[in-house]
Amino acid sequence: MSGARPIFDLPEVDPGLSGVLPSGWLGLLRGMSGSGVSLLAKQFAHAGLGASPVHYYSTYERTDDVERAFRDFRWTPKGLEVINLSDEYYERILRRDLEVSRARETGISYRDLADHPTVPLRRRTYNLANRILADLAGMNGPFRLVLDSLDFFLEVLDPSEVLMLARQTRHHAQNLGGQVLLVIQPDIHERRTSGLLEDMADLVVDLQGAEPPRDDRRTLLVRKVRNHPERTQAHAARVTEHGLALFAPEDRDPPATTG
Repeated sequence: MSGARPIFDLPEVDPGLSGVLPSGWLGLLRGMSGSGVSLLAKQFAHAGLGASPVHYYSTYERTDDVERAFRDFRWTPKGLEVINLSDEYYERILRRDLEVSRARETGISYRDLADHPTVPLRRRTYNLANRILADLAGMNGPFRLVLDSLDFFLEVLDPSEVLMLARQTRHHAQNLGGQVLLVIQPDIHERRTSGLLEDMADLVVDLQGAEPPRDDRRTLLVRKVRNHPERTQAHAARVTEHGLALFAPEDRDPPATTG
Protein backbone atom coordinates (compact mmCIF):
# COMPACT_ATOMS: atom_id res chain seq x y z
CA MET A 1 0.00 0.00 0.00
CA SER A 2 2.03 2.90 -1.30
CA GLY A 3 2.14 6.00 0.86
CA ALA A 4 0.55 4.27 3.85
CA ARG A 5 1.26 5.71 7.27
CA PRO A 6 3.90 3.69 9.17
CA ILE A 7 2.51 1.24 11.69
CA PHE A 8 5.43 0.67 14.06
CA ASP A 9 7.95 2.85 12.21
CA LEU A 10 9.84 -0.35 11.38
CA PRO A 11 10.62 -0.37 7.64
CA GLU A 12 11.34 -4.11 7.71
CA VAL A 13 7.82 -4.85 8.99
CA ASP A 14 5.43 -2.03 8.12
CA PRO A 15 5.12 -2.46 4.33
CA GLY A 16 4.19 -6.13 4.64
CA LEU A 17 1.47 -5.31 7.15
CA SER A 18 0.07 -2.17 5.54
CA GLY A 19 -0.53 -4.03 2.31
CA VAL A 20 -2.78 -6.70 3.82
CA LEU A 21 -4.36 -5.34 7.00
CA PRO A 22 -7.80 -3.73 6.58
CA SER A 23 -8.14 0.02 7.01
CA GLY A 24 -9.50 -0.57 10.50
CA TRP A 25 -8.02 -3.27 12.70
CA LEU A 26 -7.33 -4.51 16.22
CA GLY A 27 -3.87 -5.72 17.25
CA LEU A 28 -2.39 -7.44 20.29
CA LEU A 29 1.14 -6.58 21.38
CA ARG A 30 2.34 -9.23 23.82
CA GLY A 31 5.42 -9.26 26.00
CA MET A 32 6.57 -9.69 29.57
CA SER A 33 7.53 -6.75 31.74
CA GLY A 34 10.93 -5.42 30.62
CA SER A 35 10.66 -6.82 27.10
CA GLY A 36 10.13 -3.38 25.55
CA VAL A 37 6.43 -3.66 24.72
CA SER A 38 5.64 -0.29 26.28
CA LEU A 39 8.33 1.35 24.17
CA LEU A 40 7.00 -0.28 20.99
CA ALA A 41 3.46 0.79 21.95
CA LYS A 42 4.67 4.40 22.19
CA GLN A 43 6.50 4.01 18.87
CA PHE A 44 3.21 2.85 17.32
CA ALA A 45 1.45 5.90 18.79
CA HIS A 46 4.17 8.26 17.55
CA ALA A 47 4.02 6.83 14.02
CA GLY A 48 0.36 7.84 13.81
CA LEU A 49 0.74 11.45 14.96
CA GLY A 50 -0.21 14.02 12.35
CA ALA A 51 -2.40 11.65 10.37
CA SER A 52 -5.27 11.14 12.82
CA PRO A 53 -6.13 11.57 16.52
CA VAL A 54 -3.92 9.41 18.74
CA HIS A 55 -5.15 8.31 22.17
CA TYR A 56 -2.71 6.63 24.57
CA TYR A 57 -4.35 5.04 27.61
CA SER A 58 -1.86 4.39 30.40
CA THR A 59 -2.68 2.17 33.35
CA TYR A 60 0.56 2.37 35.31
CA GLU A 61 2.74 5.22 34.00
CA ARG A 62 2.18 8.83 34.91
CA THR A 63 1.25 11.17 32.07
CA ASP A 64 4.53 13.04 32.51
CA ASP A 65 6.46 9.76 32.24
CA VAL A 66 4.80 8.91 28.92
CA GLU A 67 5.56 12.34 27.50
CA ARG A 68 9.13 12.21 28.86
CA ALA A 69 9.68 8.87 27.11
CA PHE A 70 8.68 10.52 23.83
CA ARG A 71 11.21 13.28 24.34
CA ASP A 72 13.92 10.81 25.41
CA PHE A 73 13.66 9.10 22.01
CA ARG A 74 13.43 12.42 20.17
CA TRP A 75 9.77 12.04 19.29
CA THR A 76 7.50 15.01 19.61
CA PRO A 77 4.40 14.30 21.73
CA LYS A 78 2.50 17.14 20.03
CA GLY A 79 -0.99 15.93 19.19
CA LEU A 80 -0.77 12.95 21.54
CA GLU A 81 -3.63 12.62 24.02
CA VAL A 82 -2.54 10.69 27.11
CA ILE A 83 -5.33 9.39 29.34
CA ASN A 84 -4.13 8.16 32.72
CA LEU A 85 -6.66 5.50 33.69
CA SER A 86 -4.85 4.47 36.87
CA ASP A 87 -5.19 8.01 38.27
CA GLU A 88 -8.84 8.19 37.26
CA TYR A 89 -9.54 4.79 38.82
CA TYR A 90 -7.89 5.86 42.07
CA GLU A 91 -9.78 9.14 42.26
CA ARG A 92 -13.18 7.70 41.31
CA ILE A 93 -13.04 4.33 43.08
CA LEU A 94 -10.09 3.54 45.32
CA ARG A 95 -9.90 6.82 47.23
CA ARG A 96 -13.58 6.63 48.13
CA ASP A 97 -13.16 3.03 49.27
CA LEU A 98 -10.19 4.14 51.37
CA GLU A 99 -12.23 6.90 53.00
CA VAL A 100 -15.05 4.46 53.80
CA SER A 101 -12.57 1.99 55.30
CA ARG A 102 -10.99 4.71 57.41
CA ALA A 103 -14.40 5.84 58.66
CA ARG A 104 -15.32 2.28 59.60
CA GLU A 105 -12.03 1.86 61.45
CA THR A 106 -12.02 5.14 63.36
CA GLY A 107 -15.74 5.74 63.66
CA ILE A 108 -17.76 8.85 62.83
CA SER A 109 -18.52 11.40 65.53
CA TYR A 110 -21.65 13.51 65.86
CA ARG A 111 -19.53 16.58 65.03
CA ASP A 112 -18.40 14.95 61.75
CA LEU A 113 -22.01 14.48 60.76
CA ALA A 114 -23.09 17.94 61.93
CA ASP A 115 -20.29 19.68 60.04
CA HIS A 116 -21.22 18.09 56.69
CA PRO A 117 -24.54 18.96 55.04
CA THR A 118 -26.66 16.09 53.85
CA VAL A 119 -26.12 15.33 50.17
CA PRO A 120 -28.04 12.96 47.94
CA LEU A 121 -26.57 9.48 47.68
CA ARG A 122 -24.90 9.00 44.30
CA ARG A 123 -24.33 5.63 42.75
CA ARG A 124 -20.76 5.02 41.59
CA THR A 125 -20.94 4.67 37.83
CA TYR A 126 -17.28 4.86 36.81
CA ASN A 127 -16.25 1.86 34.74
CA LEU A 128 -12.95 1.49 32.88
CA ALA A 129 -14.51 -0.14 29.82
CA ASN A 130 -17.27 2.48 29.57
CA ARG A 131 -14.63 5.21 29.91
CA ILE A 132 -12.95 4.11 26.69
CA LEU A 133 -16.19 3.32 24.86
CA ALA A 134 -17.44 6.84 25.60
CA ASP A 135 -14.32 8.26 23.93
CA LEU A 136 -14.79 5.98 20.93
CA ALA A 137 -18.42 7.06 20.58
CA GLY A 138 -17.23 10.63 20.11
CA MET A 139 -14.93 9.78 17.19
CA ASN A 140 -16.11 10.24 13.63
CA GLY A 141 -13.06 9.32 11.57
CA PRO A 142 -9.79 7.36 11.53
CA PHE A 143 -7.91 7.21 14.81
CA ARG A 144 -5.04 5.40 16.49
CA LEU A 145 -5.49 4.00 19.99
CA VAL A 146 -3.12 2.33 22.43
CA LEU A 147 -4.18 0.62 25.64
CA ASP A 148 -1.15 -0.08 27.84
CA SER A 149 -2.12 -2.40 29.28
CA LEU A 150 -5.07 -4.77 29.15
CA ASP A 151 -3.66 -6.59 32.19
CA PHE A 152 -5.02 -3.86 34.48
CA PHE A 153 -8.50 -4.31 33.01
CA LEU A 154 -8.36 -8.06 33.55
CA GLU A 155 -7.34 -7.40 37.15
CA VAL A 156 -10.28 -5.16 38.08
CA LEU A 157 -13.02 -6.25 35.64
CA ASP A 158 -14.70 -9.52 34.82
CA PRO A 159 -13.12 -11.15 31.72
CA SER A 160 -16.48 -10.96 29.91
CA GLU A 161 -16.41 -7.15 30.28
CA VAL A 162 -12.88 -7.02 28.89
CA LEU A 163 -13.84 -9.17 25.91
CA MET A 164 -16.85 -6.95 25.28
CA LEU A 165 -14.58 -3.90 25.33
CA ALA A 166 -12.23 -5.52 22.80
CA ARG A 167 -15.15 -6.42 20.50
CA GLN A 168 -16.65 -2.95 20.70
CA THR A 169 -13.28 -1.32 20.10
CA ARG A 170 -12.66 -3.52 17.07
CA HIS A 171 -16.13 -2.66 15.75
CA HIS A 172 -15.41 1.07 16.00
CA ALA A 173 -12.01 0.57 14.37
CA GLN A 174 -13.54 -1.31 11.44
CA ASN A 175 -16.26 1.29 10.93
CA LEU A 176 -14.00 4.34 11.18
CA GLY A 177 -10.68 3.08 9.85
CA GLY A 178 -9.09 3.09 13.30
CA GLN A 179 -5.96 1.22 14.36
CA VAL A 180 -6.02 -0.21 17.87
CA LEU A 181 -3.13 -1.79 19.78
CA LEU A 182 -3.82 -3.61 23.05
CA VAL A 183 -0.76 -4.41 25.18
CA ILE A 184 -0.93 -7.59 27.27
CA GLN A 185 1.40 -10.01 29.03
CA PRO A 186 1.28 -13.55 27.62
CA ASP A 187 0.60 -16.74 29.55
CA ILE A 188 -0.64 -15.11 32.77
CA HIS A 189 -4.38 -14.92 32.08
CA GLU A 190 -7.08 -17.55 31.85
CA ARG A 191 -6.55 -19.56 28.67
CA ARG A 192 -10.05 -19.06 27.30
CA THR A 193 -9.83 -15.28 27.63
CA SER A 194 -6.39 -15.18 25.99
CA GLY A 195 -7.57 -17.43 23.17
CA LEU A 196 -10.65 -15.32 22.42
CA LEU A 197 -8.57 -12.14 22.36
CA GLU A 198 -6.14 -13.73 19.90
CA ASP A 199 -8.99 -14.96 17.70
CA MET A 200 -10.50 -11.48 17.69
CA ALA A 201 -7.23 -9.73 16.81
CA ASP A 202 -6.28 -8.98 13.22
CA LEU A 203 -2.62 -8.68 14.20
CA VAL A 204 -0.63 -10.40 16.96
CA VAL A 205 2.95 -9.29 17.66
CA ASP A 206 5.19 -10.74 20.38
CA LEU A 207 8.26 -8.99 21.76
CA GLN A 208 10.64 -11.19 23.70
CA GLY A 209 13.65 -10.15 25.74
CA ALA A 210 16.98 -11.96 25.64
CA GLU A 211 18.66 -13.63 28.56
CA PRO A 212 21.80 -12.06 30.06
CA PRO A 213 24.48 -11.29 29.05
CA ARG A 214 22.75 -10.26 25.78
CA ASP A 215 19.89 -8.55 27.57
CA ASP A 216 20.07 -5.60 25.13
CA ARG A 217 18.74 -7.80 22.33
CA ARG A 218 15.07 -8.52 21.60
CA THR A 219 13.14 -10.79 19.27
CA LEU A 220 10.09 -9.40 17.48
CA LEU A 221 7.67 -12.02 16.21
CA VAL A 222 4.72 -11.24 13.96
CA ARG A 223 2.63 -14.26 14.91
CA LYS A 224 -0.66 -13.48 13.17
CA VAL A 225 -1.78 -11.38 10.24
CA ARG A 226 -5.43 -12.12 9.53
CA ASN A 227 -5.94 -14.15 6.34
CA HIS A 228 -2.23 -13.93 5.53
CA PRO A 229 -0.28 -16.57 7.47
CA GLU A 230 2.54 -16.15 4.98
CA ARG A 231 3.20 -12.69 6.46
CA THR A 232 4.28 -14.05 9.85
CA GLN A 233 7.94 -13.24 10.47
CA ALA A 234 10.69 -12.99 13.06
CA HIS A 235 13.32 -10.27 13.53
CA ALA A 236 16.17 -9.50 15.86
CA ALA A 237 15.67 -6.13 17.56
CA ARG A 238 17.46 -3.73 19.82
CA VAL A 239 16.64 -0.45 21.55
CA THR A 240 18.45 2.53 20.00
CA GLU A 241 18.42 6.24 20.77
CA HIS A 242 15.50 6.61 18.36
CA GLY A 243 13.41 3.67 19.59
CA LEU A 244 13.21 0.01 18.73
CA ALA A 245 15.11 -0.97 15.56
CA LEU A 246 15.43 -4.25 13.69
CA PHE A 247 18.58 -5.73 12.20
CA ALA A 248 19.90 -8.91 10.63
CA PRO A 249 20.97 -11.48 13.25
CA GLU A 250 24.45 -11.68 11.75
CA ASP A 251 24.98 -7.93 12.15
CA ARG A 252 27.16 -6.91 15.08
CA ASP A 253 25.32 -3.61 15.55
CA PRO A 254 21.78 -2.57 14.61
CA PRO A 255 21.04 0.55 12.56
CA ALA A 256 21.16 3.80 14.50
CA THR A 257 17.67 4.94 13.51
CA THR A 258 14.26 3.42 12.92
CA GLY A 259 13.80 4.90 9.46
